Amino acid sequence: MPEVPDYDLLAIDLDGTLLDSQHALPPRNRAALHQAHDAGLKIVLCTGRSFTETRPILAQIGLNLDAAVSVFGALVSDVATGRTLERSAMPPDVAYAATEWFQRQGFPVLWLTDPEEAGTDGFVVAGPRRHPAVDAWIERSPCVVAEVSRLPSGCPAPVRISIIEESAVLEEVSAHLYADFDGRLTHNVLHAPPYRLSLIEAFAPQVNKWYGVEKLCRRWEIRPERTVAIGDDVNDLDMIRRAGLGVAVANARPAVRRVAHRLVASNDACGVAELIEALLSRSVGALPAAESAGSSPATNDPRRS
Repeated sequence: MPEVPDYDLLAIDLDGTLLDSQHALPPRNRAALHQAHDAGLKIVLCTGRSFTETRPILAQIGLNLDAAVSVFGALVSDVATGRTLERSAMPPDVAYAATEWFQRQGFPVLWLTDPEEAGTDGFVVAGPRRHPAVDAWIERSPCVVAEVSRLPSGCPAPVRISIIEESAVLEEVSAHLYADFDGRLTHNVLHAPPYRLSLIEAFAPQVNKWYGVEKLCRRWEIRPERTVAIGDDVNDLDMIRRAGLGVAVANARPAVRRVAHRLVASNDACGVAELIEALLSRSVGALPAAESAGSSPATNDPRRS
């Protein structure tokens, strides 16, 4: 049986981190997850994907995991049953205001709901500036969404609203969105590799991946300094910055590398497996230091707390 690690929870981003550039789960990463699970480490997938989109990866991993954090931390789900443990929906007035704001600019709006509450994954609200990737997402995603010209009366508040466009357009839209909704919502500009599209995704203002991880820490009575988080993109920043040990894969954005404590190989070179092997052999200190603006890993070492 593997040696018991010095940490209790490992939060792992999916796209660009656990999955390779072909969006597949490398066998070495899968084997490492099984070793970590056998050693008693809580494995938590933390993704911007919906839980519906996360389930196929959970099935490939083939472990009896306790919970998953999806929709950037807005949903925490029981993996075995699919039951929602924690939901952080957008305030309805803000969600409707942001939807109208996007629609005034002609964008179709993807209104994502918690299917346990709503019975569906959500709606695509029509708009004339319909990027071809909207249809590609509808076709390829396992999410079940209804196309509507306007939102039905009484529909549940969304856990996320999104628009899809080219990155340059989204960056400009993002600046105006920030100015008009500062403090009322949080948003990211991201590229979604599985669908080959770029999008703005907006959430309740308190939501981020670490927010979801913290909820699990409280449920499981795990101290934050005994957590490890690994990721690659801007939506991983909070959990990497605030985990006891924050780790960036080599393909991570510069902003992520700056807040991480340690650096591992890229997603294509199985950096997640490298991290797990170091955790289980208690050799994290041998991993290269990242371009860290955060605290030294020694100050976050649970053996010192």
